[in-house]
Amino acid sequence: MDGDGLPALQISDDLRAFLMELPDIECDRLISCYESSMPESFRVNTLKTEPSVLIPILEEEGFEVRPLPWVRDGYLVRPEGRLSHSIWYKLGLVYIQGAVSMLASELLDIAPGHIVLDMCAAPGSKSTHIAQLLGGRGVIVANDVSTTRVKALASNLQRCGVVNSIITLWDGRSFGRKTRGFFDRVLLDAPCSSLGIISKDWGIARRWREKDSITHSRLQKSLILSAYDSLKVGGILLYSTCTLHPLENEEVIAFLLEKRSSAELLEVRPEGLEFLQGLREWAGREYPPSIERCIRIYPYHSGSEGFFFAKIRRGGEDN
Repeated sequence: MDGDGLPALQISDDLRAFLMELPDIECDRLISCYESSMPESFRVNTLKTEPSVLIPILEEEGFEVRPLPWVRDGYLVRPEGRLSHSIWYKLGLVYIQGAVSMLASELLDIAPGHIVLDMCAAPGSKSTHIAQLLGGRGVIVANDVSTTRVKALASNLQRCGVVNSIITLWDGRSFGRKTRGFFDRVLLDAPCSSLGIISKDWGIARRWREKDSITHSRLQKSLILSAYDSLKVGGILLYSTCTLHPLENEEVIAFLLEKRSSAELLEVRPEGLEFLQGLREWAGREYPPSIERCIRIYPYHSGSEGFFFAKIRRGGEDN
C-alpha cells in the first residue's frame, strides 16, 4: 500500500533491472504512467457513419470528444466507461481502441482494392480499422491461432459491418509457405510481453522475467519471416508490438534484414506524436544503421500505450 492506502505497483527485480539499462528512458515518468489509468479513445467507423455526423450527437449526449492528431477518425473521450454501453457502440458506429494502437493500420498505407493480411488479428481492433481504410473494396484476411479469440474477432467484424473479410484459424508461421507472394499489405501485431500496457494489468510488472522476452522473440522471428514471405514484391509489412524490450523489437527487425536481403526498412515518422528512434545497440549487439527508421513510443509520449513500429517494403528476389 502507498501513503493513501492504495495498492502500490509491484515491479519484479528483472523488470526493474531492465528499465535501468534501457537508454533514453525516463523511468519516473514511465512508472507514473504505469500507475495511472489510460484515457479512453475510439475510432468513428466510417463504414457506417462519418465524424461530422456522429461527433455532434455524442457531444449533445454529454461526451467530451477531442481528436487524436496522429490518426484519422480517432478521438479521446470523457467521461470514460460510458461509450462502451452506448447504442452507438452496440451498432458498430464506434470502436473503442487504444490511442497508439490505431496508428498501426494507418502506417500500412492501405488503398481500396488491396488484399491485406492481419496475421494476429483477434479481437479485431486493427482488422476493423483496415476494413475501414479499404472502404469496402479489396479483402482483409483476419487470422488468429486461438479458437476462443476468433469468436471475438468474428463478432467485432460483424458489429462493424465488415463484409469483405475472410477469417482464418492458422498458425501465422504457415502463411509464408502457403500464400507466398500473395498479399499487398501484411500487419503483424505480434504476441509480446506487453511491457507498454502495464497500466491495464499490473500483474505484468510483477510477473515479467527476462526469459519471457527471449521466448517471445523466438516466435516473433518465425512470424516475421512468414509475414514477409507472404508479401508481393513492392508490398509493405508493418511490424508492431506493445512492449519495450529490444529483443522483441529491434532484434526481430535486424533478424529479418539478415535473413531477407530484399527487405527495405522504411522511415516511420508520425505527426503529432512524440517518439524515439530505434536502438542501434543492445546487450553488446549492434544493429544496422537503418534500424533508426523504426520508432519507440513510451507511454509518457502519448499518455496511452507504449508501442514499437517498423515498416518494411519487400524488394525483389533475395540473394
